Amino acid sequence: MLKTSEAADSKGRSQTKLRSTLQEIAKSSNLQDACGVAAEYFVRLDHDLVSVIFCSNDDSIPAIRPFRNLPQALIDLAPRTQEVGGCPPKKEAQKKLCTFDWKQIPKNEHPDLVSQRVLAEVDRLSYAMVFAVPVIIGRGIAIFSVGFQEHQMGSQARKEVINAVFQIATSMICRFSELATLFKANRLSTLQSTVLALAVQGFSNREISDSIGLGEVAVGLVIKSAQKELGALNLAQTVAKALALGEFSHMQVEDQHLI
Repeated sequence: MLKTSEAADSKGRSQTKLRSTLQEIAKSSNLQDACGVAAEYFVRLDHDLVSVIFCSNDDSIPAIRPFRNLPQALIDLAPRTQEVGGCPPKKEAQKKLCTFDWKQIPKNEHPDLVSQRVLAEVDRLSYAMVFAVPVIIGRGIAIFSVGFQEHQMGSQARKEVINAVFQIATSMICRFSELATLFKANRLSTLQSTVLALAVQGFSNREISDSIGLGEVAVGLVIKSAQKELGALNLAQTVAKALALGEFSHMQVEDQHLI
């Protein structure tokens, strides 16, 4: 009983920290400051935010890289990676559409010289693993990478990081207009698709409200408007139609799809 109570207290404290972080992001004046707030949150979890990338499925549109806590050698290689279609972590995220470790990227799948140099620098990173979490909504993908000092990460820690990344990313997408064009959906607005994606994750209207800084009643109206736009009868049918139209994609916790 004591262990159950302690676990509940720990979960409650974690949710409070995340809620506070989301509120600070909603007040941030620019994307760089918001990423700084997110970085502080992960430090409180004893992890490090390594990089943040927002990009479109259309590779001709330049990616937005508002945060990089990386060695200078990797930063210097960044311009050259554009010549080969992007850095290996970005290409892996677009291909896998699920969480992965930078240090486990197969070198034989990225044989060009620039990518080999990038992966060599990744191997030199001081972290035991660099956990990349893609968030896919509409035509855009956000990739948050978090550094861990321990080789093994329990399923609960994985879920906590994925949950935090998903809420932080969607909060930023709704907050900053420069991301809107990257995450434009096919039929739904960016706001509709991001709110719907959070609803599918099982978050309540209040939790979504806390995440993106929108009133709780307004969240319900956004979900209803998405349902009407897609000609759906209920939330389940709205989700099915949104998936079929590519309004948002999936994430994974271990082997289980969240969406």
